[in-house]
Amino acid sequence: MVRATRCFNKLPCCGSKGLTVKGFLFDLDGTLVDTAIDMLHALKLLAQENNIEIEPNHAQYKELITHGSRAIVESIFGKTDQQTFLKLQKRYLEIYQDILTQGSCLFDGVEGFIQALDKQKIPWGIVTNKPHYLAKPLVKSLKPLENYGILVGGDSTKFSKPHPQPINTAIQMLKINPKKSWYIGDALSDITAGNAANMQTAVALWGYIGANDSPEKWQATKTIQQPLELFKL
Repeated sequence: MVRATRCFNKLPCCGSKGLTVKGFLFDLDGTLVDTAIDMLHALKLLAQENNIEIEPNHAQYKELITHGSRAIVESIFGKTDQQTFLKLQKRYLEIYQDILTQGSCLFDGVEGFIQALDKQKIPWGIVTNKPHYLAKPLVKSLKPLENYGILVGGDSTKFSKPHPQPINTAIQMLKINPKKSWYIGDALSDITAGNAANMQTAVALWGYIGANDSPEKWQATKTIQQPLELFKL
């Protein structure tokens, strides 16, 4: 177990003609960074504001993170009318924004791999469904990630993953050849988007994968048990 230390049709991507550089793109939550502590603490605080006492179990709730704030909020409040849900979601994100750097940290092995990419001048970036206004300060708080080439948030493009548009945007900005590059993520939406963008894809099995998920069926190029295995790529 990795410990944390402080379907769309294939759309043409940017076109690989003239692009020879290899690179790496990563999902954020559950791939590079363990954000579960802060995200679940924000849920606990939201519940308390509504006179609900919970103690979110890390192992039980972390798989919700892959599915975003809707799944997190509904895990406590269930299905509500749209107005009520939007109010709860807005408040949850406000709480989370205030604490998002308190306990989040890189997974073991990530720092060494990122340092190796930087040393070899291999371009890399982050493509996440986390809103950019939350992703940017989180990444900024983690010094080993300071040399990222591009950060694409869930609200940075018209579509978010599993649509390939965010990854295609990163490919264009980094000027990398998708067929020679890797997208690493811990969710089906990551692999679907990466495949649709004509990248090689790898499942981060240390991430927020649910008990009912079947990553071996996601049609990824590889599955990886721990970040140290990234060096094999």
